[in-house]
Amino acid sequence: MENSSPNDSTALLAVTPQGVEAFLSGKMVEGIGPVYARKLVADYGTDVVKRLRDEPETITGIPGLGASRIATASQSLSQITRPLDLLMFLYSYGIKDLFIDRIFGKYRSKTREVVVEDPYQMVEDVWQLSFFTADKIGKALGIAADDRRRLRGALLTAVKHYAENGNLFATPEQAVEYAAEISGIDVERFPAAVDSLVADGRLVSSRGGLYLPVYYNAERNGARRLLALASAPVSTDAELELPRFDINGNEYSPKQREAMRMAVEHPVMVLTGGPGSGKTTVLKGILDYFSKIGLKFTLVAPTGRAAKRMSTLTGYDAQTIHRLLGYSQGEGYHNKAIDTDVLVIDEGSMMEQVLFDHLLEAVKPGTRIIMVGDVDQLPAIGAGDVMRDLIKSGVVPVAHLDENFRQEAGSLIAANAMAINQGKMPDAHEVEDFMIVEEKGVPAIHDRILSLVSEEIPAKYGIAPAEIQVVTPQQLGPLGARQLNVDIQNRLNPDAPGIRRGASIMRIGDPVMQTANSRERGLYNGEIGRIVEVDPEEKFLVVEFSGGRRSTYLRSELNELVLAYATTVHKLQGSEVEYMVMPLSMSHRPMLYRNLLYTGVSRARKLCALVGEEEAIRYAVGNNRDSTRNSNFSSRLNSGATHHLG
Repeated sequence: MENSSPNDSTALLAVTPQGVEAFLSGKMVEGIGPVYARKLVADYGTDVVKRLRDEPETITGIPGLGASRIATASQSLSQITRPLDLLMFLYSYGIKDLFIDRIFGKYRSKTREVVVEDPYQMVEDVWQLSFFTADKIGKALGIAADDRRRLRGALLTAVKHYAENGNLFATPEQAVEYAAEISGIDVERFPAAVDSLVADGRLVSSRGGLYLPVYYNAERNGARRLLALASAPVSTDAELELPRFDINGNEYSPKQREAMRMAVEHPVMVLTGGPGSGKTTVLKGILDYFSKIGLKFTLVAPTGRAAKRMSTLTGYDAQTIHRLLGYSQGEGYHNKAIDTDVLVIDEGSMMEQVLFDHLLEAVKPGTRIIMVGDVDQLPAIGAGDVMRDLIKSGVVPVAHLDENFRQEAGSLIAANAMAINQGKMPDAHEVEDFMIVEEKGVPAIHDRILSLVSEEIPAKYGIAPAEIQVVTPQQLGPLGARQLNVDIQNRLNPDAPGIRRGASIMRIGDPVMQTANSRERGLYNGEIGRIVEVDPEEKFLVVEFSGGRRSTYLRSELNELVLAYATTVHKLQGSEVEYMVMPLSMSHRPMLYRNLLYTGVSRARKLCALVGEEEAIRYAVGNNRDSTRNSNFSSRLNSGATHHLG
């Protein structure tokens, strides 16, 4: 894009002194910083950018701002290819670097056109850019409060809001009510805007819902693709009987054998059950049977930790769905043809609709699908509720295992997980694998967690503190994952060499979690490793992940990592930990739901310690909110036989 001088700005793109200061002190301009940016604007006004770029020798008289700094800034300004007036305009109205990069990355040569003519279009197109951010620009451009563009932006925001909360669509009433709330405009003004967005294809109206096109297509195409797979004939080896005994010599229960029969006789099936119900045992039997009759199978899970656990428990290789599909950030999915006879999807409750559709798109006709998971756990973070919708639809057989073999073996973790799921309070008794440590108030809970992790549990169980995972309902607050990570690190690993990232330091020996899928590293969101090397001079560190895999991170890449002494229940879902400590306080009230507590408890294997207030535990157990999401996936599956999927 051709560079542009601030003097070329149109009257529309009026900049503010604060915006010019933010631009000069931002990442694009070297050598200035906030102090000198403020002095430059004070002395030379908002035209200082052009002067600094084209006539740097005329910038004089600012103490400390020498010729070398000025030359560096001038050179960096001359290398900026984006229009300077547009950049300063965006800075003037509080648009951050992250969103500026996303805006230009999305629209490229059309950025000015979009920003000036309809900034509210960015609500739909630019990831995580809010209506309120677009509205700052709209107001700066003089767009009226009841302008059609603004109403449309509010409606798109409303539908996005529902999608970000797990729904595939918003009802027209929900969308209009939310749009009216954020825009301050009466609901009567919105029906025409709804009609225009539908006519333009920016929203889809179907089955009583307003969809963003990506979710409508995923729901509709996913139903069509699944029904095609579910109607395909399957072949079995009539001479080979299903096994009667598992790998440990234990006889399969009648329900387990029925589940195996379903998998053998049907092209698509769901296998669900709680912790200790034998899902993995059944799956292992199914896979062994398929192996004997020569079928090729592929095991996948939504997260790296879930895939690792699946591989460990079954003895067969497993991978993330993203890896199977060859996902690359910014480029999408490269693998459009999965060569397998059987696709096994673990942790099905975590499956979101768009990812499921991408997966089905790559599956060849005739492939069997087995979805495994615990339907009572937390639903997917993304939009959709695939596993529950599949079960609800009744179009595929469902094997629901409800026996608890771990409880029979004396595990109170399994017994209490089942009790919580049934709306009953957990019971500690004097059993080794489950404890309730009562403390009142956030400070007392916080201090007891540090004591349990660093001293009490290691002494009682003869383990290292590094083997203990703190799992909390939320990220923020004194009992949130972020603060607990810092405090536990300071208790367990305060002096090791490290590299500072923002307000935190990452030190040798710290557990860290990969927070983004990285095809280049072969790592995916949720994988946990340990820092084994730090070079403070060269500003990099090395993390060792499972299987001895090592990955090097430069300082600029440390945003891919977070400390992992503590994590959230959502992040832990799909994996298991040996020893777990979980704080529960009424300060967590917005997150205290039965399925969250159940999910957290069910992730522990050798110890689950609930630390906190009995009131909070009781509140969570009794708070069985309706987690139904806006979705028509089930109804599309039901009506698919008559081809009414639209």
